[in-house]
Amino acid sequence: MGMAQKRHDAGKGRCHVRRGDTVLVVAGRSVGERGRVSVVDPQRERALVEGVNLVIKHQRPTGNANTPAAQQQSGRITKPSPIHISNLMVVCTNETCNKPTRIRRHFDEAENRWVRTCRHCGEILDKSEE
Repeated sequence: MGMAQKRHDAGKGRCHVRRGDTVLVVAGRSVGERGRVSVVDPQRERALVEGVNLVIKHQRPTGNANTPAAQQQSGRITKPSPIHISNLMVVCTNETCNKPTRIRRHFDEAENRWVRTCRHCGEILDKSEE
């Protein structure tokens, strides 16, 4: 018995989720919750979503005992844990649509670049950085 073979190499494909996107969790412990993506790790194919998939970490105080400012907070600390990107679905930013959607990519001649669009309403999800 060996390790199961992966269908593709991790981090080789393009990630459909980007930092700043609002996403819906479609599988896992936090199914049905929405949140904003704060960090995307394409090598591990995972994303950190604010307020979703919260775990409790039991932490000891560390640092210099003489100065309380140098001590790290101790006790039960709640923090978000990474989620696999296959369990996330991007939510359209259009006010009328506002639905979880699969991403469609097409070339926008006006901006001369590839953009992500909503499959329901056709709204461009990648706003130009100005």
